[in-house]
Amino acid sequence: MRTLASCAGGDGNLLLNVGPMPSGEIEPRQVARLREIGGWLEQNGDGVYGTGGGPFRPGEWGASTRRGRRVFLHVFEVDGDGWLHLPPLARKVEGARVLGGDEAEWRQGRDGLHVCVPAGDRSSAVPVVALDLDGPTATLAAV
Repeated sequence: MRTLASCAGGDGNLLLNVGPMPSGEIEPRQVARLREIGGWLEQNGDGVYGTGGGPFRPGEWGASTRRGRRVFLHVFEVDGDGWLHLPPLARKVEGARVLGGDEAEWRQGRDGLHVCVPAGDRSSAVPVVALDLDGPTATLAAV
């Protein structure tokens, strides 16, 4: 899921190199992985399908995508209390929630954007936090 999120956050596409065995069947390990990815996409696909990369560059923390008035944070790592610390954002955040999960706490100021992934939502392979903004994301420059 991290590879998929990093690709989406970098404005890329991910090719899953899956092919049949000589018997025409897909290897069971690949089937299991595809089902795992499919399950994650059922819950978090809104942050992948039809999005563009940014406004934050992918990194150890995770990756971001955007569409309309929403930014999606694909979170790989948070600090010990569940907080993710990002550079300032040129738009005002009006709400935050984990896709398929709880509301997320956030603080926004000149020092940056700080988003807390609720403890119950941190067990996902890659939790995705949707930020609702006060305007379109098309004008946001990558930071």
